[in-house]
Amino acid sequence: MISRKNEIVFVCLIVGIVLATLVDDGLDAPPLVSTTVLVFTAAVLPMVINNHLESEKG
Repeated sequence: MISRKNEIVFVCLIVGIVLATLVDDGLDAPPLVSTTVLVFTAAVLPMVINNHLESEKG
C-alpha cells in the first residue's frame, strides 16, 4: 500500500509535469521558467505539504 507522503509526491509530480509543459508550450516562456515551475511543483510543494501535515499531527 502506498503511503500518504508518496501519494502527495506522486500527484505533485504529475501536476508539475503538466504545468511545466503548459508553461513551455502555451506561454512560450524561456526554458528556465518551465524548469522552475517543475522544480517548485514537484519538489518544494510536496515537502511543504508533508511538513505542514506532520506538524498538525503532533
